[in-house]
Amino acid sequence: MYLLGIDIGTSGTKSIIFDLKGNIVSKAYAEYSLITPEPGWVEQDPEIWWNATIKTIKNAIEKAFIKASEINCIGLSGHTNTPSFIDKNGKPLYNSIVWMDRRAEKQANIIREKIGNEEIHKITGVKIDPFYSIYKVLWLKDNHPNIIEKIHAILQPKDYIGLKLTGKFFLDKALASSSGYLDINKGEYAYDLLEEIGFPIDKLPKLVLPYEIVGEVTEEAEKLTGLKKGTPVIAGSGDVMVNAIGCGTIEAGSAYNKMATASDIVVCIEKPIFDPKVRIVFYNHVIPNKWLLVGGSNSGICYRWFRDQFGFIEKEIAKNLNKDPYEIMDAEAENVEPGSNNLIFLPYLAGARSPIWDTNAKGVFLGITLNHGKNHFIRSILEGIAYDVKHRIEIIEKDFGIKINEVRIVGGGGKSNLWRQIMADIYNKKILLPAGSEQECFGAAILAGYGAKIYSDITKTVKELIPIIDIKEPKKENVEKYSKLFKIYVELYDKLKEAFYLLSY
Repeated sequence: MYLLGIDIGTSGTKSIIFDLKGNIVSKAYAEYSLITPEPGWVEQDPEIWWNATIKTIKNAIEKAFIKASEINCIGLSGHTNTPSFIDKNGKPLYNSIVWMDRRAEKQANIIREKIGNEEIHKITGVKIDPFYSIYKVLWLKDNHPNIIEKIHAILQPKDYIGLKLTGKFFLDKALASSSGYLDINKGEYAYDLLEEIGFPIDKLPKLVLPYEIVGEVTEEAEKLTGLKKGTPVIAGSGDVMVNAIGCGTIEAGSAYNKMATASDIVVCIEKPIFDPKVRIVFYNHVIPNKWLLVGGSNSGICYRWFRDQFGFIEKEIAKNLNKDPYEIMDAEAENVEPGSNNLIFLPYLAGARSPIWDTNAKGVFLGITLNHGKNHFIRSILEGIAYDVKHRIEIIEKDFGIKINEVRIVGGGGKSNLWRQIMADIYNKKILLPAGSEQECFGAAILAGYGAKIYSDITKTVKELIPIIDIKEPKKENVEKYSKLFKIYVELYDKLKEAFYLLSY
């Protein structure tokens, strides 16, 4: 008996087969790119997700040397706030607008003036910002009303894959909350609010629970993927929520830091906590009666940007050594003292989200001298992304009174020993590395196992299957050095805010 977890990521799709003890039996990955038709616009064609899913499922089954009939159930995960516009036949009518897209500024400003950030936050748990699906949909309505009319359902990435597998349209409640659609107090669509702002409510699909069986693999999906017809598919949720399961962030006060394309800090809480300044948001947890306090950021993509734009040598070396280019970059950065010889990086290449929320923010290297080499820039990027997370941790602890003693690390960045130590030193906290490196797929698989009644208790299962395999302790001398640099980092944005605005218009 096996579980299949599928994660539709921003950069690629993973399909991973697990045994019931959480061991990876096989995995497959297919990378794809983003479409950037205009500055600030980021899109993807949903069909690339489906093609990648077909490819990775086939590869994973082939590598596992098992029969498709031995896969007991399937769980789904995917990036959030990337609405897909699907007709009644399951065909995309327009490219999906990816979470980092900023085109909906006008729509966000209109709602900000009409209703206000605080009221939106109290109802939905999120804030007014082009990041959220609700504003992206309003942009499409304003600019392509003919497309809106033809839409049967607005889906998120993993739900599009769920549709292709089962023929069913659905959206789970936790993912709906992170999209800005849900009344956080009632646990249903925020009908009154959505109607007031002119949102096409009739285009939203049926709400389901994250651990609910939404359908079964169809005959057509069987032919394309090699899966067994009739295999149950469980809704799953967005990567932020599923990660919490996959790394063990299930009790109040526990926290995880995702280091991948995004760099989120996520804390489990027992009741909603409203931020009067609306810097930090919260979503429904996949576990009933729990929520996730979320400080999200785009900054993680900066390391990939540097690899792709300036890492040609590292890529070649990695290819010859059969290694990941990031390993080569990490090795270069390890030769640099903590603090990168006073080189500070602002990781706002895709604007700034929590806690700043400024579309106009730009990336900056401050303090460049003739003594700096490429390795300093590499390390300063790792440190800058960690400063960005530290900024949010500080607000959560000081303003909300939540003490975070330790932070679990998930995502590709968690593989780096160097980066985990940098995090420990900058956050001044223990950094825990959970067993396994595929938390989205594993979290989705656990939810699938629970929905299919293989596991009787999510909390118990998570505690049994996810041990900690490494702990990084903060080093006092580095903590002191980073504290001084962090103060400069935080003040930089305010000093450059006007310049960022002028560069944007």
